[in-house]
Amino acid sequence: MRVRDLLPGRDGEGPAGAGAGLRMIAGEPAALQRPVTGTSTVDLLDPGRYVGVAHLVLTGLAWRRDGADSERFVAAVADAGASALAVGEGLLGEVPEDVVRAARRHRLPVFAVPADLPFHQVSARVAAAVAPGAGGGAGTGPADDGALLRLLRGLAEGRPLAEQAEDVAAHLGGPVRVLSATGRQVVPGPVPLREDEVDDAVRAGARAAAAPALVHLVAGAAQVRPVAAEDPAERWWVLTDAGAPAAAGALLDALAGAVAVHRRTAAAPPAPRGDVVVALAGGAWSARALADALADVPHRVQVTSSGATAVVQDRPDLLALLRRRLSRLAPSLGARRLLVGVSRAGEGGEDAVAGARRALAAAHERTAGPVAVVQDTATGTVVDLLRTVPARERAAFARRVLGPVLDDGELLTTLRAHLRHGLSPTRTAQALHVHQNTVRYRVGRLEELLGRDLRDVADLADVHVALRLHDDLDDPGGPGDLDGHGAAPQ
Repeated sequence: MRVRDLLPGRDGEGPAGAGAGLRMIAGEPAALQRPVTGTSTVDLLDPGRYVGVAHLVLTGLAWRRDGADSERFVAAVADAGASALAVGEGLLGEVPEDVVRAARRHRLPVFAVPADLPFHQVSARVAAAVAPGAGGGAGTGPADDGALLRLLRGLAEGRPLAEQAEDVAAHLGGPVRVLSATGRQVVPGPVPLREDEVDDAVRAGARAAAAPALVHLVAGAAQVRPVAAEDPAERWWVLTDAGAPAAAGALLDALAGAVAVHRRTAAAPPAPRGDVVVALAGGAWSARALADALADVPHRVQVTSSGATAVVQDRPDLLALLRRRLSRLAPSLGARRLLVGVSRAGEGGEDAVAGARRALAAAHERTAGPVAVVQDTATGTVVDLLRTVPARERAAFARRVLGPVLDDGELLTTLRAHLRHGLSPTRTAQALHVHQNTVRYRVGRLEELLGRDLRDVADLADVHVALRLHDDLDDPGGPGDLDGHGAAPQ
């Protein structure tokens, strides 16, 4: 049965008489869909350990002294996963307003129990309503072999995951939802979850790791069951009512198997069209994170030697979408960091890759958290001005000026440090952890190979701009197939 079944029906009482005599005081419409699998009678100020998940909690208010007590009691009942609260009017003649306000804050439906209605009668009526075969407790009995066989047969036949989940939901009598690792609602259920509810569900599941976790949604407590993966950051999640019967474990395990198959075999998204942006992430493993977060956005992801490159169809909310979804992986990353750089809208080809690289470098330098998504911005430098020049010509200029030292990593590193530290041999030596004489020797070698005097303003400007252009355009991992035909990771 559900909370709505405690409301009076057209004949004056709910199904099986479960709610006979109860009077509803407060409750959001969504909360009326919560399952009720039993009752808990408590009169302790800290009742949490005595409250059953998806129960109707009955209390006579013996614990209450003031409004602070009401907040403490109601919060504990809600946190324990109760579906509704029924307050006896025998002690005070009414339900105190501070109890009602606390229940509203915690989105817990509240019923008044008249003084002449014993709690044991309410408990007995609810027990009768949720008993197997009572008609008000769909899905509260053991999962029968037929449901399990249908699921396994559907898996073998390749039935869509949404149909499989719908069949399980019909058997359990409550919604079944499937979330990807980044919180995409692969199977949204009858009513899609709010984004903050998805955040809570994924966070609760990650904390619990292998075991089912409890999460509080607007429509009531839900179980979050993980779908195992080799990498913890790739686990998906199955959500069911917290009141789903324990005997349904085999059926839900089989559904998790169907989810795992879908996770491996889901069709690739369409190729991006029109305006695109490039997203770069460090670490080859990040390709799967990007592919998951972007699965419902036209894109192509490929693995490069230095990480992952995604070419994504641009949309106004793309940056916000990436940030929200990828942030959900933080609890499962361990010691890893997931840093993503995104190019500016309207750029393409090498310029887009260069912009994404700048943004990725900024993410490394400016953020300390486990997940960061940074978009390239105009910096007000000469490189911004020179981006109006075709990339091919910029690259040619950099090669003409720097060509003799482009293959010498030690000299290039020394040049970068020397320019960054104002041409000071002392500061450059400190930054590179070498002797000042070593810096002077390398600078002399640079000037000899480049045919430039780094103390001359014109020569220095050419070398500085050429190095900036080289670093702006250089891609150690290769930009890959920028017209959107790269292969997504499988």
